Amino acid sequence: MGGGKETPRQKMVGLMYLVLMALLAMNVSKEIINAFVTLNNKLESSIEQVESFNVGLADEFATKLATLQATGAPPDEIERVGFHKGTNDDIVELTRHMCNDVVKRNLFLLISAAATDTKFEEFNFIEDAIIKDDAEAKKSLLSLVKKVNDLGLIGVDEHHELHGAETDHDEYHNPLFHIDDAGYIHIRDLSNYSKKDDYDTPTRLLAGPNFKEIAPEGLHLMDNLHHFRNGLIALIANHPSDTLEGGIVYQYLFDTTLIEDPEFLLTEGDREAFAAVVDSVIDFEIEENKLDPLDAETVRNIYVRMTIPKFVMNHGEKYPWIFGQFDHAPIVAASAVMTSVRSDILQVQTLASQLVSSRVEVESFNFNKIDPLAFSATSYINQGDSLGLRVMIAAYDSSEAMELKYWVDDTNQVKKKESEQDLANMKTFKGKAGQKVNITGSVGDHILSGFIAIKEKGVKKWKPWKFNYSVGAPNAAVSAADLQVLYIGWDNKIKVSASGYKPESIRLSGRGCSVKGPDSKGFYIAKVTNPKLKKANLIVTGVDDKGKTNELANEIFRVFPLPKPTAYFAGKAGGNLKKANAVSYKTLKASLGDSPLDVPYEVVSFTMFTTKGGAPIELNSKTNRLTKTMLAAMKKIPKNGSLTFTRVKVRGPGGRVSQLESGIVLKLI
Repeated sequence: MGGGKETPRQKMVGLMYLVLMALLAMNVSKEIINAFVTLNNKLESSIEQVESFNVGLADEFATKLATLQATGAPPDEIERVGFHKGTNDDIVELTRHMCNDVVKRNLFLLISAAATDTKFEEFNFIEDAIIKDDAEAKKSLLSLVKKVNDLGLIGVDEHHELHGAETDHDEYHNPLFHIDDAGYIHIRDLSNYSKKDDYDTPTRLLAGPNFKEIAPEGLHLMDNLHHFRNGLIALIANHPSDTLEGGIVYQYLFDTTLIEDPEFLLTEGDREAFAAVVDSVIDFEIEENKLDPLDAETVRNIYVRMTIPKFVMNHGEKYPWIFGQFDHAPIVAASAVMTSVRSDILQVQTLASQLVSSRVEVESFNFNKIDPLAFSATSYINQGDSLGLRVMIAAYDSSEAMELKYWVDDTNQVKKKESEQDLANMKTFKGKAGQKVNITGSVGDHILSGFIAIKEKGVKKWKPWKFNYSVGAPNAAVSAADLQVLYIGWDNKIKVSASGYKPESIRLSGRGCSVKGPDSKGFYIAKVTNPKLKKANLIVTGVDDKGKTNELANEIFRVFPLPKPTAYFAGKAGGNLKKANAVSYKTLKASLGDSPLDVPYEVVSFTMFTTKGGAPIELNSKTNRLTKTMLAAMKKIPKNGSLTFTRVKVRGPGGRVSQLESGIVLKLI
């Protein structure tokens, strides 16, 4: 799931899942399959803990309202708290429905692996049987339970050994799933599930026959997740404000239609770019008085965390998200994916409930972060001085919104009346508690002074703060002009700088590589010749005014072989090419394309394939140029015919000749 910053546990689970999927792609043994079972079980255990916490939040609402009613509180206050309790009840209901929808699709997979005639509609009555105590739903649920037990997907003896006696809803006892008293469905331990390595069922029921024909239940899952996200945001962002101004109760809104779901959420850059889009809409909604600034961070976190990208990359190919997740995935891996999704759903429910809870001052201090803090009046001292350091432990809620406003090097502003403060030079920051605020400045000592927003009894108040810091000049820096790596057999350009030293007093040496220079432009050349080397060191030394040589920097650079180039004909590496353009070109070229490396490559030979009279013909060239026979054959290629260049050999730096892994396939139009 995309979204805000992940917790260390989320990163661990995500990494484990990626590793396991990669190993599966290499056809690793059943131990990997079983690892998915372990992952799924751990996620289920975590889900039960989060669910229990959310139930506790709901109980606090009920206690608050009951206390107000019992103590004869003003009717307006009872109505206000009742409204927000109703909102949280809607959050609980929406979350339970979404979680159970995901579990039903999971059960649909697990049972369909043994009974292919299973219909998804068979699971629609589970909630009604428990929550509504519906008689017909109970009959249908008992029929489903009998089906599960008759299939013998998990041995009953093994189940009892693992789980002990049933504690809830004994009449629906079965080894595959259980339903708790809150109406949530849970998948049991799949260790003894007999179809763990079934790859066909997730592909058939969720992925579909190909990436252009996604299975209906897979599409429904994606749509439902985004409907849940939008519904949850609507519940927390569309609410009457507790602040009355001139007798007006403001209605805050958030328009999810202003944000398009992202193409990818593969990298940190993708996630940051999407978060920036969400932030821009949030800022707009705040400016238009459609969103309470205190709600903004929670809205942002929910939106980012519960947004699914349109596509994923699978084996180097672009696929729709649902297809990339479930195509040829073993059924226990598919279960782990859906259990992870449920975990995300419950965690954003926590964020939503905590926000609504803050509006009625429910006495719940939900600290989810404990960090050590160390600070002093200054962050810079001279040699021989001492540092007055204060160390403490801080507990805070990382989901809580944080607002700062401050000035740099103007401590008098905090002493002035708000109407007299220099707002034009005031800097502001909005984020979440514990989030780092990036501060810059010129070389020298600086003082930050300003205010931080604190909520006391539901009312935002501004508290003053101050911080001293110093900015120093960097000592030395080493960078590669091409990339932050050294390439084997290549003249890697290196630029060196060192503050406080004359350019002529600076020297660069290498360990694992040779170093020459500098040239007239100040560049050094670092060259690695050992093809087995993985890392090399570049050391910067400087001679000070007293003639002493000092080591200023010792940087480790990764070592890689030069990347292989791509072959081009008529400026194309593949795709469509106008025949009129094709016949005017007579040479093949090779280069690294858009790479910043300007490495010279020369094509020395290649093979051209085309057809004559419907039969394939092979023509060879021992240079980079097309032969007369090749040119004549090209002119005879019919409309929409194909032209293929393969076995392309190139000469690179040092005269080394190598054959490219891929050629050129063109369609002449």
